[in-house]
Amino acid sequence: MTLTAGDDRRIVLIAADDTFCHVYQDLSDLLSTADHGEKLAGAVEFFDVTGRRLHPVFSADWRLESLDAGAAPAQPEAVRQRLTAVLAHVARYVRSHPDVLARSRITLEQALAQLPRLDGPDLPHEIGTLPDHLEHDTGNWLHNAMHAAGWAD
Repeated sequence: MTLTAGDDRRIVLIAADDTFCHVYQDLSDLLSTADHGEKLAGAVEFFDVTGRRLHPVFSADWRLESLDAGAAPAQPEAVRQRLTAVLAHVARYVRSHPDVLARSRITLEQALAQLPRLDGPDLPHEIGTLPDHLEHDTGNWLHNAMHAAGWAD
């Protein structure tokens, strides 16, 4: 099965508890991150930009090798709701932990104003408003806040 429809091969990773997400440019981006040992603190799910679930394929030693497209129809609204829940979690987290923003030199008010609003009809465009996963990214406050808030109470 193909991983995504068309040329847009981005992959969205969402924590099963909707506290964290990342956008990867393609499977090789995701796999290279896994090779660099990014620590995930909980279960994750994968989707393509249409909202179709992607199922992980593991090697014999439980390393992620690939993603297979699910047979169920895409559910863009469900993915949008989950991403919205992630952003709401990040907003709650930075309100109670504003020190997370200090490295990025942004105020709490600026950060909250810059949170993407995922209320449009075009899920691929909305995914584009989220920060890409960038290895060692220290400049994007939302990316860094997602790491701080991910799987946090």
